[in-house]
Amino acid sequence: MIDVCPGCGHRFEREAGYWVGAVTINTTVTFMSFIGLFAILTLTSWPDVNWGLVMGVTVVANVIIPILFYPISKTVWTALELSWHPLEADEITGMAARLRQD
Repeated sequence: MIDVCPGCGHRFEREAGYWVGAVTINTTVTFMSFIGLFAILTLTSWPDVNWGLVMGVTVVANVIIPILFYPISKTVWTALELSWHPLEADEITGMAARLRQD
């Protein structure tokens, strides 16, 4: 991922540990997907549940979903974080300076 937006000069990682929120969002989506898949697969095949199928599908999903969703979780985190922690004056000045350099 690039560090600075080429269009507006916004520096994505605003402080050390900034992406912990994105990891939290990604983990939550993965966990909720696991619960949903587990429930759907169990309930649709009840009472003769094929536990091997349930385990196989949920394990594969728990490997694939976080990889595919991580870039989206970074975008969601950036949007959420900007909504409750708007850019400060020095960040806006830095953005303008970076744009003038290009």
